Amino acid sequence: MSDRDYLPLSTTLVKTLTDKLYEKRKTAALEIEKMVREFMTAQNYEQIERICRILSEYFVLSQNGNFRRGGLIGIAALAIACGKEAQRFKTYLVPPVLQCFLDNDPKVRYYACESLYNIAKVLRTVTLSYFNEIFDSLSKLVCDLEPTVKSGAELCDRLLKDIVIETCSQFEVIAFIPLLRERIYVRNAFTRQFIVSWVSLLTSVPEFDMVQYLPEIMDGLFHILGDPNPEIRKSCEILFSEFLTILKSSQVQPDMFEDMTRILIQNCQSSDELIQYTALHWLREFLNMPKCHQVLLPHSAGLLSAVLPCFSYDDDNQTAKEINSVLRQLIKNESSKRNENNAAQNLPDLTITKMVEVLKTQIQSGASPSRIIALGWVHHLFECLQDQMVAHIDVLFPTLFRVLSDPTDEAVLLVLQVFALISTSNRTNTDRNYNDYFTKFIIVLMDLFRTDRGLLEARGSFIIRQLCMLLSPEDIYKTLSETLANEPDTNFAAIMVKILSSILLTSTELHDLRVKLKNLQTTESAGLFVCLYKTWCHNPIALVALCFLSQNYDHACKLVQLFADIEVTVDFLIEIDKLVQLLESPIFTYLRLALLDVENNQTLIRALCGLLMLLPGKTDAFHVLRRRLECVPNFIDKFTSVDKRVANLSMNAKVNETTNDPRKNINFDELQQYYLAIQNKHVDSKKQRYRYTPTSDGL
Repeated sequence: MSDRDYLPLSTTLVKTLTDKLYEKRKTAALEIEKMVREFMTAQNYEQIERICRILSEYFVLSQNGNFRRGGLIGIAALAIACGKEAQRFKTYLVPPVLQCFLDNDPKVRYYACESLYNIAKVLRTVTLSYFNEIFDSLSKLVCDLEPTVKSGAELCDRLLKDIVIETCSQFEVIAFIPLLRERIYVRNAFTRQFIVSWVSLLTSVPEFDMVQYLPEIMDGLFHILGDPNPEIRKSCEILFSEFLTILKSSQVQPDMFEDMTRILIQNCQSSDELIQYTALHWLREFLNMPKCHQVLLPHSAGLLSAVLPCFSYDDDNQTAKEINSVLRQLIKNESSKRNENNAAQNLPDLTITKMVEVLKTQIQSGASPSRIIALGWVHHLFECLQDQMVAHIDVLFPTLFRVLSDPTDEAVLLVLQVFALISTSNRTNTDRNYNDYFTKFIIVLMDLFRTDRGLLEARGSFIIRQLCMLLSPEDIYKTLSETLANEPDTNFAAIMVKILSSILLTSTELHDLRVKLKNLQTTESAGLFVCLYKTWCHNPIALVALCFLSQNYDHACKLVQLFADIEVTVDFLIEIDKLVQLLESPIFTYLRLALLDVENNQTLIRALCGLLMLLPGKTDAFHVLRRRLECVPNFIDKFTSVDKRVANLSMNAKVNETTNDPRKNINFDELQQYYLAIQNKHVDSKKQRYRYTPTSDGL
């Protein structure tokens, strides 16, 4: 450029302005300031605009570093000289300076900060028209490696904040949010601190109403909350607290809560404890706001996916427990509303399906505490939303069954409670107490016991007893008997009958069933006896015990006599030993008292004597039973004649003919033949198990 092109700036002034020494450049800037003031006095705006153009185009944007440094200090001096009229020339002032913010020369970057600071002090409100550009540039300069540049950027930042506060009515937050949403994901700690400070500032000014933009920046704030720097984490934590306080007292559109809930659910699964705690805390506060309930219910699946894993590594997580409790109550309330007035569904089938998938995943792969909470949820859903949950029974069935092998009693009990609810849901046949799932459950349970003998030994008795507490013991035993009646594995059938017999004779839960079998006063009870008898045939001692329980002493005596044809093993003797101990328990008090009626209970005495003959003479059970039999009065031999006994038997036969005794309908001869057939199967099965089969290697 020729000297003429720089006019009204003289050649000397241009040379001084581009000097390497700062003091000379400063002197030149003062001359420019003086010149511009004179033009301002003369209102010669044309010359001022020419100087602006020269400084911005030929100095600030020059490739020469000295020219850029001189141009920056000169353009700042021009702005100061123009004062309030500087806004006329804003396009020559701010944009060129901002371009220098990214200059490779740290000194140029510093002078750019200094120049912008002086320009902004003059322009004030007018600066806001370049707010996004300035903010974007400063967000990069605050992490500059050069301390002087960083310091200059912080100085500009403070001034810009003052301007925004002073002229809040002219600041367009909505235009700033897209940039903030973009820059908020920057990982640099200084930039994050810079962003948090700005969001905090804008939040503190009610006129900006930053809450309405929270869904757009919330996820980014959670990223900042996870910063390793303690100061940044603390600042962001305080900011979240401020937002929540404002949110509680403000009128917020429901869709905002939906958007924020999605973000919170996502961050609940963070490995960072502070992020997780903050997200859970917000969800709890949302659930405690009545205005949010209808909005949050459709997100129940997401809430569960956020809360349930928290129990895996922190069983004492109070926030998660509160969320879980409140959500359960909301589901219950929704169910009540629907039952009362058929209110619109806030829990559509799709939501229930998603909830079931979440619960299924937790039951399958979650830690023990989470699995138990998930099982409790399945039970709760069946209680409250049975009609909708019926469609998901087949999906949950296999998963629930696997839990029966869980080492914790609580998990197993919850599964059994769920099955109890499933068994009574949507009955199509009013003549039955349970639906088809009840029978299916019993069949699958038997399959599970058959394949997992360890489970049968460890938990079999517990599972059956709990089922008898939850459902009708009579139906449980009848269905189990029908299922085992055709059991091909005779050894498994014998073990099952042994367990079922022990529960029947000892558990308080089965008291009513024992009374029914003891008296056999109805055709129904007689049918139940026959049903159990056919299954109990797999275990001779259990069958004798059943006959003792039902006071069928004649048949019990015949069965004991048939023991002569059975291979007497150690296990067989142990079972007799246990039966003798049971006969001494309160449950068989009536049997022991029946021994006093020697005249009418000869078969009972013979049956007991038969058991005594089977026991080894040195066992405790032998001596216990022998002493019991020694207490039986010997009236029949000393005081009762043969004629009188015959008369009594004839009289008893006539009484039985005239009374409607259901026992008459029981064909004991047929049952005995069935027993013998079953025992033959056991003999064949045992032979098959121990048969030697030569291998091809031995040929």
